Amino acid sequence: MSSIVFRLVTIRRHAGRVTSGRAADIVWVAYLLMDAVQQRFTVALDALVEQIKKDRSILAAILCGSLSHDVVWEKSDIDLMLVTIDDKKVESSDLPLYADGLNVHTNLIPRAEFRKVIEGSFDNSFVRALLAKARLLYTQDETIAELCRQAQKIGAHDTKLQLLRAATHALPSIYKAHKWLITRGDLDYTALWILYAATGLAEIEVVSHRLVADREVIPQALKLNPEFFKQIYTDLLNAKKTRKTVQEALDVIDRYMADRAAVLFALIIEHLRDVGEARSSREIDDYCRRHMNVSHVTTACEYLADQQMIGKASLPVRLTKKSTAEVRELAFFYLSDPIRR
Repeated sequence: MSSIVFRLVTIRRHAGRVTSGRAADIVWVAYLLMDAVQQRFTVALDALVEQIKKDRSILAAILCGSLSHDVVWEKSDIDLMLVTIDDKKVESSDLPLYADGLNVHTNLIPRAEFRKVIEGSFDNSFVRALLAKARLLYTQDETIAELCRQAQKIGAHDTKLQLLRAATHALPSIYKAHKWLITRGDLDYTALWILYAATGLAEIEVVSHRLVADREVIPQALKLNPEFFKQIYTDLLNAKKTRKTVQEALDVIDRYMADRAAVLFALIIEHLRDVGEARSSREIDDYCRRHMNVSHVTTACEYLADQQMIGKASLPVRLTKKSTAEVRELAFFYLSDPIRR
């Protein structure tokens, strides 16, 4: 009973700091309601985990999502990852559960696959993001606990992979924003494409700090680089749009990308340097997809060529296996002495 009283007093004091008088009472009631919801989710989770612990095929339970690190509300659900034993009959799967009236999104993953995700090259970036702020509830295998700790770290090669993936994600939206401003002068639609690009840019910012980008990556980035993301995100959402402010947002994005291009696209540049000759866009894309799990890098190569950081060429190609005539395919090559604009 004393713990409940302590929580109520703490909540009331916090409400008083936020505001005063009748408004403070309203805030207090809101906090009480949120606290009650949080307690309901916690009780339901604890009961479910006690049931799961009896299953010998489950080696660990990991709490993900809002309940692990944030505040839940009545429409939230519980995100749970269960690491299973390694068995041919036990496959990775998703299983919706129901616990005390609450939806539980459950992902079952065999221990070997879980290890591969953590120790691999960020092939499953969604799982890594899910684990960024996850909480290990229990485990019967200490190596899983170590893997969970490792999941919240990022190595040098993984950093390059994530930066390349984020940059290739951002570039098409940046180009679209430029197009709509130049060809149509449509400030709203240009701003929308900039906001689409904001997620990729936020991933770049977070990963550049050797942090794991989670599902709330824009709030993460706002804390790391508030001036930049205020201009290209917050202001575009909240302030009146003018040709000047939208153009300035695009200009600052262009500078942001150009200043970091050598790092963002290092894996492409290094690949072209290692092969020592021109490679077709299709060959480069196939290589990046097979070895890095990054697709559609031709736009990135075009960007690097525009920045005069790699060269652009063409190679002969036949359109089909039965073609008798040759055409020219877009290709790129390494520049030993690149020119930076």
